[in-house]
Amino acid sequence: MAEPYMFDSGGQGKPQLSDILGKEKSASIALDAILRSEALVRAISGASTDFTNGLTLLLPTNSAFQSLDSIPDDLELVMKRHFIPQVVTPQQMEKGTTVFAYERVASLRFSAVHGKVYVQADRRPPVEVKGAGTHASGGTYFLIDQLFV
Repeated sequence: MAEPYMFDSGGQGKPQLSDILGKEKSASIALDAILRSEALVRAISGASTDFTNGLTLLLPTNSAFQSLDSIPDDLELVMKRHFIPQVVTPQQMEKGTTVFAYERVASLRFSAVHGKVYVQADRRPPVEVKGAGTHASGGTYFLIDQLFV
């Protein structure tokens, strides 16, 4: 597999979300999927007016893609289900907040059980949200081990 695309912010200030995603080797397939969508590239680069309230990304790991029999035909739509056009903190997730994914393509409900945080996209099974999030200028991402297909 090819190395993930590396963005360059010129080293000025806090890195953009796009810079950090390029270094997340456990999610290089998701980054490749994001790079195929002009709207999603604008979102992670901080150049989208659709994300003026922030960006929370539920970033599928490579194992999430590898567990599928085939890559979905409408990969852009699938990836939009993982983009939240607002800031969602771990504390809000633990309290059980519900938000809409980008362009309202899915309703995402968070919950906490036994110290772990989960997210459920529409009627799909809940997926564990890993860690406290990785922050950058323009957004935060959390790893998940499944795709919302």
